[in-house]
Amino acid sequence: MNRPRLIVAVIALLAIVLVVFGFLGDWYWFTAVGYEDVFLSILSIRIVLFLIASAVFFGFAYVNIRYAAKNAARMQGESTDGFSIAVFFAGLLAFFTGLSASGAWDTVFKYLNQAPFGISDPIFGFDVGFYVFSLPFYNLLLNLCIVLFILTLILSALPYLLNLPGDILRSKIFSRPEGEGETEYVDVSPFTRMLKAYLPQLNALLFLTFAGLALRLWLARFDLLFSETGAVVGAGYTAVHITLPVLTILSGVGFVIGVGFLVNEKFERIEVITYGIAAFVAIAFIGMVAGVVVQTLIVEPDELNLEEEYLNYNIGFTLAAYDLDTADEALFPVAYNLTAADIRENSATIKNIRLWDWRPLKTTYEQLQLFRTYYDFNDIDVDRYHFDGTYKEVLVSAREMNIRGLQPQAQTWVNTHLIYTHGYGAVMNPVDEVTDDGLPVFYLKDIPPVSPYFTLDEPRIYYGEETGNYVVTDTTTDEFDYPAGDQNAYHIYDGTGGVGLDNLVTRLIYALKFGSVELLVSGSLTDKSKILFHRSIADRARTIAPFLSYDADPYIVVVDDRLYWIIDAYTTANRFPYSEPYSVSTVGGQRLNYIRNSVKVVVDAYNGDVTYYVVDPEDPLIRTYDNIFPGFFKAFAEMPDALKGHVRYPQGLFQVQAALYATYHMKDPRVFYNKEDAWVIPDEIYRGSRQRMDPYYVIMNLPGEEAEEFILMLPFTPRNKENMIGWMAARSDGAAYGSLVVYQFSKQELTYGPMQIEARIDQDTEISQDITLWSQSGSSVLRGNTLVIPIEDSIIYVEPLYLEATEKGTLPQLKRVIVAYGDRLTMQDTLGEALAVIFGGETGDISDTGEAGIGDLPPVSENDREKLVRIAELYDLASQALDDGDLGLYQKYFDEIGRVAAS
Repeated sequence: MNRPRLIVAVIALLAIVLVVFGFLGDWYWFTAVGYEDVFLSILSIRIVLFLIASAVFFGFAYVNIRYAAKNAARMQGESTDGFSIAVFFAGLLAFFTGLSASGAWDTVFKYLNQAPFGISDPIFGFDVGFYVFSLPFYNLLLNLCIVLFILTLILSALPYLLNLPGDILRSKIFSRPEGEGETEYVDVSPFTRMLKAYLPQLNALLFLTFAGLALRLWLARFDLLFSETGAVVGAGYTAVHITLPVLTILSGVGFVIGVGFLVNEKFERIEVITYGIAAFVAIAFIGMVAGVVVQTLIVEPDELNLEEEYLNYNIGFTLAAYDLDTADEALFPVAYNLTAADIRENSATIKNIRLWDWRPLKTTYEQLQLFRTYYDFNDIDVDRYHFDGTYKEVLVSAREMNIRGLQPQAQTWVNTHLIYTHGYGAVMNPVDEVTDDGLPVFYLKDIPPVSPYFTLDEPRIYYGEETGNYVVTDTTTDEFDYPAGDQNAYHIYDGTGGVGLDNLVTRLIYALKFGSVELLVSGSLTDKSKILFHRSIADRARTIAPFLSYDADPYIVVVDDRLYWIIDAYTTANRFPYSEPYSVSTVGGQRLNYIRNSVKVVVDAYNGDVTYYVVDPEDPLIRTYDNIFPGFFKAFAEMPDALKGHVRYPQGLFQVQAALYATYHMKDPRVFYNKEDAWVIPDEIYRGSRQRMDPYYVIMNLPGEEAEEFILMLPFTPRNKENMIGWMAARSDGAAYGSLVVYQFSKQELTYGPMQIEARIDQDTEISQDITLWSQSGSSVLRGNTLVIPIEDSIIYVEPLYLEATEKGTLPQLKRVIVAYGDRLTMQDTLGEALAVIFGGETGDISDTGEAGIGDLPPVSENDREKLVRIAELYDLASQALDDGDLGLYQKYFDEIGRVAAS
C-alpha cells in the first residue's frame, strides 16, 4: 500500500473510532438516565434517513453520470476520465445530502405519527395538522428532489466539459461540396457537438427539475396562509383572489414546460418550451401587476369591508394557537369602597403581598447567605407552601457551586472536577416579612440548612442551573461538602447519577469526549468512580428530549426533605394558519405561532433523575410525540401530590399570551382593524428608569371564588395612555390550573395605572423629599415593583422602598412601604401601618408580623423639609438663568444652594 492510501486509511480508521466512541459515550449516559429507547429511536431514524437520502442521491447521480461518461467517450471515440471525477463529487454531495436529511428527523417522525388538531383552515379545508406535520415533510422531500435534479444535471455535464478541450482541437472538419473542385473547411462548434450529445439526457433532467418546481409552486399556495403582508396575517383578499389563482396557473405552466423538454427530442417542438417559458414569465408578471393593482385600487380604498372575513380568520386562529380562546372575560367594576373590615377579611391576600423585589433581594441573599466566593445564587424564584395550615407565598433560591468564584490559581483539574462538585441547600423567605433591620425573615437558611418548617435530609445540589462542568465522584480525593468553621466537611456521593468509569475503555471514551487526559492518568480514580455530566438541568432535559422547547426560568422546590427542579417545557410550531407569529426570547428566541406548556419536567437535584409529566394531554403535538416515543411521558396524575402543589403557570408563556391578547382581545374585526381599543403592558420605575412591567405571582381571592389561590397576573393600559384598562390572571392551583381570566375596567371611569402611581409618588412633596434626603451621604433608594393588588371590587397599589449603600458590598434593606388607594397615598414603616393610614381602623395587626420597629432611617425634620423646598426653588432659578445665558446669576444661585445645604 502506498503512503497516500495508508494515510487515508489511518484517517478513516481514526474517524470510525471517534464516531464509535462518541456513540458509546452517549449510549452509556442515556442508559444511565433510563432513556436509551429515545436515544436509539432518534439515532435509528437519523441513520435510516442518512442512508436513504445518500443512496438515492448517489444512485440517481451515478446512473446519470455513467450514462453521460459513456456517451461522451463514444462521441470522442476514446475513453474519458470525467466519470471518476463526477462520481467523486456525486459521493461527496450525497454524503452532505444524507446529513441534511438526517437532521430533519423530527419533521419525518412527526409526519409519520401525526395527531389531528380537529381544526380546519377556512381556505383549503385541511386540518391544521396538514400544515404543522405534512406540509413541512412535503417541502423537505420536494426540496431534496429539486436539489438532486439540478446537481445531477451539473454533474452529468462534467464528462462532456472535461472532453471539450480535445474536441476543440479536432473542431475543423473537412468536406468537399458537390460540384466544386477545391477543398473547403467547414467550422463545426465543439459546444454544438457536446450539446447535441448531451441533449436527450439534459431534456429528461430538465423535465424532472421543472416538474419539481411546478409542484413547489403548487405547495407554495398553502404558504399564503402564513403571509405577513397587508392588513391580515394569512391570506387576505388579494392573496385569495389573485395570488392563489396565479400560483395554480404557474404550477400548471411549469409542468407543461417540463413536458416540453421531455418530448422535445422526439418531436422537436422547441416552441412548446419557448412559448411555455414566455407564458410563465408573462403570467408571473401579469399576476404581480394585478396583485399590486387590486391591492392598491380595489382593496385599500375599501380595505375594512374586503378584509373583514380574513381578519376574522386571523383573530380566531391566533387566539386558538396561543390558547387564548378559552380565556374567561369579566367586568371588574372599581368602586373604591374598601373598609378596614374588608382588609381584615382579605388577610390572606394582604399577608402575601410581595414586599421583596427579587432584584435587591438577590443582593441581600448574596451578602447574608453565600458564606464563600465559590457559592452563587443564580436567581430567585417565587413559589408557595403551606406552613402550619397557612398558604404562604415565598421566595426561594438554590445555593449552587460556582467554580468561577475560586481564585484563578485554585481552578485546577482536581478542584474543578473532583473536589468542588456540588452546591448545598437553599434559602427561603416569605414575601412580606421583614426583621427590625429591614432584612428578610428566613424560613430556610444557612449551611447545614436550618428551618422551623423543613428537615432537608439531602441538601446537596449535583444538578442545577450553573453546574455546567463534569465531575467525577467516589474517588480517593474527598469531595468538599461545606465549610464548617475552621474545618471543611467532606462527602462521598452515593446517588444514582453518573456513568461508571470501571474500565480503561470507558475512561478513554470520556477522556476523548471531554479532551481530558486526566481521566486516563489520574490516580484518584477507582473502579467505583463515576462521571457526572450534562449536569446543567436545562442541558440535561434538552439532551434527553430535544424535540421540546424549554422555559428559561427553572425553579427549585423543597419536597419530601429533598430538592427538586421543575422546568416548564413547551411544544411549539410556526405553521399554524392565520396565526400571528411571535419571537419568544424566553423560549430560546424562537419565532413561532403556536405554543403550549404541555410538559412539566422534574429533575432530582441529587440523583439527576429526569421525569416528563404531561399536563395538557389534548395538545396535538404532545400526542404526536407520545406516538413517536411510547412510554416516554408520564401522566400528570402520576406526579407525586407534594410536587403537584408547586406546579405553576410559567411566566414565559404568560408574557407571550399577554402581549398578544393586548391586541387580540378585540374580537370584532372592525375594532381590530382600527386598533381603537389596543392595550399595552405598562411600564414601571426601577433604579430611576422606565422598564416594561413583568408578570408577577400573588396569592389572592379571585372575584367569585371562595378561597385564595396562587395566580400569575399582569395589568394592561390603553395604547398611548397610562390609566389601567384591565388585568389578566393565570391560575396555578388544583383543577383550575392553566385557566386564564381577563378582567376589564370601565372605560368611563379612571383607574390609575402603574406609571400614574409612580408619578403621584414623585409629585408627593413629603415622599419625594424623604427619598432625596435618604439618597445622600453614600446611600441610594431603590423603588421595588409597583404591585397592582385587586381586593374585592377595588384596587390597591403597593411599592416597597429599599435603602442600600453605594459602595461595594451593599446590603439592600426594606425600609418603607408606599400604599396608594384611589386618591389616597401614604408611605409608612410597614405595610400594616400604611394600610391603617389609608383605611383607618385596626388593620396593622394583619401584616405586621416580623415588621415591627422598622424606623432606623434618618428622621426628616421640619427644618430639613424647608431646606429641601428652598434648594428646589434655587435649582429652578439657576436653570432659568442658564437658559437665559446669565452665567453670573446662574453661579449666584448655585452658591446659595451650597450655603443652604451646609446650614
